[in-house]
Amino acid sequence: MLALSTYTYTSEMYERPALASSAALSWPGVRLERYQLEAMTMPAHFHAQHLLLVHQGVQPVVSSRHTGRRVETDQFRSGDVGLYPGGEYGPFDWNGPVDLIHVHLDALALETRARRDLYLTHFALRDQFRCEDGLLAQLGQQLLAAAGRTHTIGQLYAESLVTALSYHLIEHHATFERRLAGEAGGRLSGAVLARLDAYLEAHLEAPITLEVLAGLANLSVFHFARRFKHTTGRTPYQYVLDWKIRRARTLLRAGELPVAAIGDALGYASPAHFATAFKRAVGQSPREFQRS
Repeated sequence: MLALSTYTYTSEMYERPALASSAALSWPGVRLERYQLEAMTMPAHFHAQHLLLVHQGVQPVVSSRHTGRRVETDQFRSGDVGLYPGGEYGPFDWNGPVDLIHVHLDALALETRARRDLYLTHFALRDQFRCEDGLLAQLGQQLLAAAGRTHTIGQLYAESLVTALSYHLIEHHATFERRLAGEAGGRLSGAVLARLDAYLEAHLEAPITLEVLAGLANLSVFHFARRFKHTTGRTPYQYVLDWKIRRARTLLRAGELPVAAIGDALGYASPAHFATAFKRAVGQSPREFQRS
């Protein structure tokens, strides 16, 4: 028997660098990469992390995977996905150029989230050579776009996407057994919401993460996100965006700071990014709003 090469990420086998990567962003429990590759064969290997592949090439490509004497062959089109849990895999090849989004999910983090937040006693992702799941493809593309954002709320947005991706995988692409205990429900108290607002006020320029907000409410990320949406009608990400816009309007009315300084104080990557976000929410640019 041939010894398998061992990798944390399957992309470690590629000879060319990623076109985009979230490696420097330290997203919790996930790493995103984008590659454009020619026809090739990946040798038998072991990869430790779960892998979601999103195909987004214009031209269809035929891919094959060898598992012992069994050979799976299928045609992948733009938007098709493959889901490959951490483990051993035989040779894998495709017969033409591919444009791939790799979403590597930390296996332990995903299982911990499933057991803690969804009260599961058993959990395992299902291997799927090729499937059609529009939401998985969309989340992969949104994560790719988020990897290029450097402003402070970009981390919160990425975490929201990872949370949605994780629970969609658990609910629709896994086998599990649920505990008998029911899930916690209810609304967040006014005191908790006030605590969140106070934190946002004190950390205008700091990265805002779901873990921090959930910790202020003494809840897991999953239960915090559900209760927050139930209480406010908005996701935490939407709430933070709205909060920053409300704060910007107050500062613009006061007229004590230049527009660029206000955008910088609220954690926007550039004056242009601040102006775009403000106009999308208010219908006027910051300067137009201040003049009016």
